[in-house]
Amino acid sequence: MRKTPERGQIMPFFIFIIMALGLMTAGGLQIGRIVYARGEVGKAADAAALAGAARLDLVTYRETGQIIFLPDAAVTAQNYASRNAGFLSGRGIGVSVTQIWIDAAARLVFVTVAADLSSLLPGFLEQRGQYQVTGYARARMQGTP
Repeated sequence: MRKTPERGQIMPFFIFIIMALGLMTAGGLQIGRIVYARGEVGKAADAAALAGAARLDLVTYRETGQIIFLPDAAVTAQNYASRNAGFLSGRGIGVSVTQIWIDAAARLVFVTVAADLSSLLPGFLEQRGQYQVTGYARARMQGTP
């Protein structure tokens, strides 16, 4: 019986396993960045809603019972949204407040924040990276209308 040399047969298998692990790690990191970025948009929307709720016109509410925003409410909401999206701004991705409105019956302030996350997506995906979240905050109106 002759022995056949079997040296070096594990090398192609080892290279394949290392490449597969590398691709899975890269994919996991990419997915993690996207999930984290989406969370940042949600955090920005919540902060903007709280800022919007803080900019309600209390004088008008006490005099007429009508719940309206002060003139600078949208600007304040945008500032808070931008400040609470540090991960995104560090990557050159801006967040923008696209809508701000009040549900007077429920006394809720809603703010929709959008961001274009396409720069975080791999180039071979044909998805749009536009992502938006609506945050809300309860308005605590004190005093009688």
